[in-house]
Amino acid sequence: MLDWKLRIALAALGLGFVAQAQAADFSVPTSVVGLSEAGATVADGGPVSSFGDNPADMVFFPGTRMGLDIIAGKPSYTFTAAGGSSASPSSKLNILPNLFVTHRFDSLPLAVGLGITEPYRINTTWPVGSFPGAANAPIKTDLQLIDINPGVAYLLLPDLSIGVGVDYYQSISATFDSTLSAASGTGGGVGGNIGLFYTTETWNAGLSYRSQANISAAGGTITLPGRAQAGVRYRFTPALATELDVDWTDWSSAKLPNAPSLGWKSALAYRLGLSYHLNQDLELRGGLAHESNPATSGSYEASVPAAASNLLALGAGVELGDWHWDLGASYALSGSTTVNNGNGLDGTYKASAFSFGAALSRHF
Repeated sequence: MLDWKLRIALAALGLGFVAQAQAADFSVPTSVVGLSEAGATVADGGPVSSFGDNPADMVFFPGTRMGLDIIAGKPSYTFTAAGGSSASPSSKLNILPNLFVTHRFDSLPLAVGLGITEPYRINTTWPVGSFPGAANAPIKTDLQLIDINPGVAYLLLPDLSIGVGVDYYQSISATFDSTLSAASGTGGGVGGNIGLFYTTETWNAGLSYRSQANISAAGGTITLPGRAQAGVRYRFTPALATELDVDWTDWSSAKLPNAPSLGWKSALAYRLGLSYHLNQDLELRGGLAHESNPATSGSYEASVPAAASNLLALGAGVELGDWHWDLGASYALSGSTTVNNGNGLDGTYKASAFSFGAALSRHF
């Protein structure tokens, strides 16, 4: 069993990830179009930001495309002790810039791309006395990672492509400060991703996998889980399309500094996106998502109080001359996690997150 002080230190990190993510997982949105369709974009291919989900689709778009996505997220979470007292950590509005560039060669069935994103971010401080009977000091957690992701795509058939990429993760800040210890430090790690994309006049199919990666930070290791995504996008008319995605994340491999693992299990997420073109200059979007609970009975209980989550998303795309604007927002609400094991952390944990963003892109 972990020392109770270490459990609380992990609670600050775990709750922050639950709150800031699209739901109860270990990531934050990197695409405004993805944000506005609840993450159901692995089979889209239209926006340049889809490179971050599936590198294979960029080979179907000639010329050079560039896009800048800026997403802001505001988490809100509470702990209600078994005795009735409650506490909430302070947190900042996190602003996450993401850059995407792709280029299709004129004379070759080949395209190259680059994504620079911030897929992980947390900054929270639990005040003194948040966990009655367990600790009497503030607990601060600060983690920020960037992913530098170059990739290449090749057209295998007129309607089928494959793409591969390398993910280089660099921690900009990594601080874990609790009553037990104060550790900080930056470092990097490498992973990879691969995707397939198939398209016809009426439907698309996408499949992608992003590998596990180990990041050295704060005197320990952060292990990012592997993730597989599969989706089908169907166009009912030239104006109306919908996409259904299923994501699998190997949370059993996830790890935070100073702990052997999170003790989670692999989890599935179901995402439904919808887009409708009112005219050639205006597109409306929406989406729903449900993520299952990765926690198990052997999890670190209050340290990382994961729960099933539901998400609602809305957005729009606007053409203004040579430029394309995207706007999006989402609200995620987790279920409640109740701990009752007599270790000083007994109570109920709940999290929510509001995210919004804007993107500007151009095709040259």
